[in-house]
Amino acid sequence: MNSDIGLGLVAAPFVSLSVLLALLCFNLLLAVVIEWIHAAPVFLVSTIEFFGSASFLAFFAIPFGFIQFNMVGGWVLRLYLAHHSPNPAMIALLALSANSLLVGMPFVVFNASGLDGVSAFLIIFLGVGGIFAPLWGCVAALLILHRQKQRSERYV
Repeated sequence: MNSDIGLGLVAAPFVSLSVLLALLCFNLLLAVVIEWIHAAPVFLVSTIEFFGSASFLAFFAIPFGFIQFNMVGGWVLRLYLAHHSPNPAMIALLALSANSLLVGMPFVVFNASGLDGVSAFLIIFLGVGGIFAPLWGCVAALLILHRQKQRSERYV
């Protein structure tokens, strides 16, 4: 079970980045093909911009959030999985809650003490973590479920 959790925690950020990059490449390829035929429609340009910026953000979210996701998220995930089966929605909610508590409590303290520079830095972690913590938690749960399914099929 611990190897499943470790695999899910380490692989989740990179899997989500890979999916975003694949979607970006697909949209770019689609735009090139459509541009050859006719002018690319606005919705396609918008999706390219969205997946491009999401991939860019995901790439830089890994070094900033990876340590706290693995340290705090791993601890929360182990506690949850000790008593429950992996549920992607619940684990995503737990990851969001853990990130919000981990970064939100120091943000409140630093903001109340008037340290605006640190508060501004922590608000970035809150915003980006609010996006990627549930995403990585959900992907980690899906990877753990997949791994458990593989193991159960192997021993049947």
